[in-house]
Amino acid sequence: MDMEAGKTLTNEEVIRELLELLKKNAMKEQANDVFEICSYVDGLEKKIDSMTEELTNMQNQIKEMQEDTLVNNAKKALSEAQERLNTRREQIKSQVLEVKAQVKSTAKSVVDEGKAKGRTALYRVSEFLGIKKRLLDIRENVRGAIKTTDTDIAKTALLAKGFREAGQTAANAFRTFADKPEVDYSQKEQKHPFTKAVLAPMKAVKKLLVSMELHLDASIDKLDNLAMNVQIDKEKRVENTKSEKQNVPDRAEAEPERVNAEIVYTPMVAEAHEYQYNADAFEARGGADVKVGTAEKVSKVREDKAR
Repeated sequence: MDMEAGKTLTNEEVIRELLELLKKNAMKEQANDVFEICSYVDGLEKKIDSMTEELTNMQNQIKEMQEDTLVNNAKKALSEAQERLNTRREQIKSQVLEVKAQVKSTAKSVVDEGKAKGRTALYRVSEFLGIKKRLLDIRENVRGAIKTTDTDIAKTALLAKGFREAGQTAANAFRTFADKPEVDYSQKEQKHPFTKAVLAPMKAVKKLLVSMELHLDASIDKLDNLAMNVQIDKEKRVENTKSEKQNVPDRAEAEPERVNAEIVYTPMVAEAHEYQYNADAFEARGGADVKVGTAEKVSKVREDKAR
């Protein structure tokens, strides 16, 4: 692979660290979204490498084509088609490398802040949405490459057909000259060397481009999904926080009742003491009554004696 030392995003240490942080903080869905986005970018790299192989093969096949005036003119047109595709490939490759760099930079920033500030900072994974514009630009470039390739495939097929028919006409002319019957080539499938040398690689490149477009569609959708999951998680946390705050007044209202119960209980303790004090007083009053009764008896005895 020739893509940035061939290291995939999913194998980057900072990406693995981010995924671990998300999972540890109960953000499994966001972790899955990030992993899939990185996997799609890795997939784009692999397809670009495959395009490079096909276009290199196409270039070599064109160089090896037999030399004559007609073929030389065709080789020039085919080489131009190969160069157009190669230019597109280089543009797409550059764009993908920019996406890869931005993903790594965003991941590092989120990891650093997540370690320092905790779970809330991990909501910044939604900043991966920043690569959406780049992915949209790549998709536009890929779509343009598909249209160009379709045109070049049609032209090459027509050129191959012309060369094939010209060869068949020439062959029948020699047969006629040699008093041999002509061959009906319409009943036979004849392929010109162009088919193998140019058409096959072109069709392979188009297939890769179509696959890249599907990858880009999926990665763009996944970015939107990541942003949505982050927003849902935020809203859940806000709702939970509100519920907790609403429960605090309920506890606060219950608290005075408990305090009042304690306040009521305290006088009861005091009354127990007062009851003890009153018992003493009652006993004192009982003693006084005894003294009063004794005095009355003494007074009555004295009266009897007087009589």
